[in-house]
Amino acid sequence: MQVKSYCLAVCLVICGVFTTNAQSISTDQYIDSYKNIAMEEMRRSGVPAAIKLAQGILETQSGNGWLVLNSNNHFGIKCKNNWAGQSVNYDDDEKQECFRKYGSATESWRDHSEFLRNNPRYRFLFDLNPEDYKAWAYGLKTAGYATSRTYPQQLIQIIERYNLQQYNALAMSKAPIPTGPVFVQNEGYEPGAPQQQGQKAAPVVYAEAPKPSYPKGPVFKINGRKVIYVEEGTALIQIANDRDIRLSSLLKYNDLAADVPLEKDMLIFLQSKSKRGQNDYHTVAPGESLHDIAQAEGVQMRWLRKRNKMQEGEQPAAGERIALDGYASAKPKLGSNTIVKVDEHKDLEPRKIVQDIKTEIEKARNTAAETAQGPAAGESVPPARTTPPARTSPPPSGIPPAMMEDLKKAGGSVTPAGNQYHTVTEKETLYSISRRYSITVAQLQQWNNLQDNGIKIGQQLIVRK
Repeated sequence: MQVKSYCLAVCLVICGVFTTNAQSISTDQYIDSYKNIAMEEMRRSGVPAAIKLAQGILETQSGNGWLVLNSNNHFGIKCKNNWAGQSVNYDDDEKQECFRKYGSATESWRDHSEFLRNNPRYRFLFDLNPEDYKAWAYGLKTAGYATSRTYPQQLIQIIERYNLQQYNALAMSKAPIPTGPVFVQNEGYEPGAPQQQGQKAAPVVYAEAPKPSYPKGPVFKINGRKVIYVEEGTALIQIANDRDIRLSSLLKYNDLAADVPLEKDMLIFLQSKSKRGQNDYHTVAPGESLHDIAQAEGVQMRWLRKRNKMQEGEQPAAGERIALDGYASAKPKLGSNTIVKVDEHKDLEPRKIVQDIKTEIEKARNTAAETAQGPAAGESVPPARTTPPARTSPPPSGIPPAMMEDLKKAGGSVTPAGNQYHTVTEKETLYSISRRYSITVAQLQQWNNLQDNGIKIGQQLIVRK
């Protein structure tokens, strides 16, 4: 009996040791581990650091919950139908619900910011004072972030118990964050101080959001449309043949102008994209083009332009919000990668051009007639000239068709002598143009005095000599 009691005591001690080791992190340790990224994310995205920390503590049980230990998911964000990354199943409101799985805690903290910024339900939160954590706590509940009736009270209690509002103030100050700030405040800015009238808002330098993880190979859906993720260098004709889709249709589905090997890993839609997105807007990441957004959100390019009052070739600046559903009140700020259409003859008057050419032709005819009659007494014989001088540049694009007909009747030519020209359109590259005319990129560069592969929409290139 004593032996049994002794064994039982030993087992209880061992179990107690394992239980203690399982609870390996305290709330204070959790805060110390993630306060820096909470402040960085506040500066980058506008989500208050105190709110992010409180949500992380509550959702993960201070970093000890099953979900965070098995998925790095610190905010209980479920998969939804626009998640293409890894996932785990976990009992929450219903049994075995799908939750997002991340490669690191940092990915989870950043995705939480993007989840709030890009979801129309939470848009109103960003109009609140970032230091008003109570308004944010109640706003999250109102927007439907959690089903618990006491969710805002729990967040507020955590914030006040651990003095998390101090990290809001620190993030809004000029004090450096140990891991490196990505936000620059106005000179002389004090946290909580009222902004003076006319004072410019503090400039934000947007950090690049983590790229979504897409499965390479299998068909999945974005915005309800079938799509695959293919590697750089893949030929679209190969995808068209494998999927039994016309090449012209595949190009149209993906807003591509020509079948050229893909210059980077890319989402390729197997059916037409939608006119509107699943979210209300998309926040532009550094280096992201309008075409990148169209592919990421499954929205047609022409509808993106229409909803955002943008013209062909215009690109949004990083940090701008691009409307995916509804219409933007104003055009977004444009980025440095915007390509402006060039009309080399916009300053010329078409009627004057035609008149000058007619005059030149008439002079040539008069010269030819005088030559046929012979020289007058005492005059030397001028060299015969029976045709007007050939034009050495392409005809101006601003001449109306009716004037073109007048020019033809007058004996002029609407094409340059010897050279054939091509006008660059959107998404064309030197490579695609060279293939179209069965010439080399080197020839295009030589004929047009190009130092590199850069070309502009509307630019006229010599493609035949």
